[in-house]
Amino acid sequence: MSQLRSLLTFASALAVAALPHHADASVLPSAPPTSVAARRTPVVAAVERVRGAVVNVATEQLVRIRVPSRGGDSMAEMLFGDLFERPRYRRGYQVTSLGSGVVVSPEGHVLTNNHVVERGVRFRVQLVDGRELGAKVVGTDPSSDLAVLKLESQERIPFVPPGRSDDLFIGETVIAIGNPFGLANTVTTGVVSAVHRNFKTEDRTLFDFIQTDASINPGNSGGPLLNIEGQLIGVNTAILGERNAGIGFAIPIDRAKRIAEDLIQHGEVREGYTGLEVQDLAASEGSDARKGPRGVSVAEVESGSPAAVAGFHRGDVLEAVDGQPVDSAEEYRFRVRDLPIGSVARVEVLRGKERLTLPLRAVNISPTKLEELVARLTGIQVGEARIGGDRYVVAKAIRRGSPAARAGMATGDLIREVNSREVSSVTEFRKLAGKARRSGQLVLLVQRGYVAERIAFGLD
Repeated sequence: MSQLRSLLTFASALAVAALPHHADASVLPSAPPTSVAARRTPVVAAVERVRGAVVNVATEQLVRIRVPSRGGDSMAEMLFGDLFERPRYRRGYQVTSLGSGVVVSPEGHVLTNNHVVERGVRFRVQLVDGRELGAKVVGTDPSSDLAVLKLESQERIPFVPPGRSDDLFIGETVIAIGNPFGLANTVTTGVVSAVHRNFKTEDRTLFDFIQTDASINPGNSGGPLLNIEGQLIGVNTAILGERNAGIGFAIPIDRAKRIAEDLIQHGEVREGYTGLEVQDLAASEGSDARKGPRGVSVAEVESGSPAAVAGFHRGDVLEAVDGQPVDSAEEYRFRVRDLPIGSVARVEVLRGKERLTLPLRAVNISPTKLEELVARLTGIQVGEARIGGDRYVVAKAIRRGSPAARAGMATGDLIREVNSREVSSVTEFRKLAGKARRSGQLVLLVQRGYVAERIAFGLD
């Protein structure tokens, strides 16, 4: 039997040796060579130009734990305890979250979403080549969900300058690059599904977004949306629903650039003042609201304001701003809110049966004027007082019949916080009230004796 096996093995070896011999013989056939130039499509070329400027943003959050009071010697502390004591905290634990961003200047400014950085205390940015750099917040704008970071490096970092978004075509190819689910520098493609898209979230309506079917997932937030030429046309921000269903949204770069420039130059977004107050059009009794005029009506024109100089009248119906229709007071305020200081918007006006186009200029508002505006809209005049050696903001006067009076506020009430930020001077109050104008809501933590409550006021 062993001799038979040996003969079979020898015969098999002879058969193999008789086959044609190839030095690089392979079990499977090889495809013919391909043209590298043909495979380098416009999408590939755009990604190659831009991907070095796309970064991953790691945010370290510091949870602060309040330390119980140890008491004190001041009369205020003995009588009221924690109500007047400045709270003390100890270091808590850190949580790291991930998002995306894009370097938009040779100085290392990174454009990203506010919700990527809003709870962070330290930031690390990872480049496509694996390098990690520290970064600091230059400024944030929660109302537009944008933020700017500055890389802590003197090295030259690749960057992509902002393009433009006012000439987008429905159906044109777009490219999204980001860090979805922690997968760095992921590239997806799609088309522009819609422009100037408004959509509702749980608590508010968002206006004027680019809608795309390019895959956008958690971690893409803050990453760039590019056109086929690799130009930055938007900042990826949101998806509709919990999972990406081919409906993603990006902030148009024209709006993002204006906000980023203000954050870089001033540390905050300056909102222009026009002196024009509007309200939603009320449908007549028994009429079908769908058949009524579109737009918003002018409720008030402040004397001497840019709106008054331009010739706006109370009762005018405002139908469009710079060619974009407005269907609600909220949408009108959004359109006007992002006007750069000194710029002029063209407003289409219906006055009776006459149609007009009036210029509406946005001007810088002084701190004194801002305080007057807040006092007029809320009914609160603020001042300062010292209690137990500490300085506090107080309601110096409450106008009868005003929103503050209807909310139960009274002269002498302490104003401890403005939109969850502690204040101890009128200067701080003015600054935070100015920021509150962009969100349209001023939330005050008001204290009287042992009782404190939050009261919200509309600044529209």
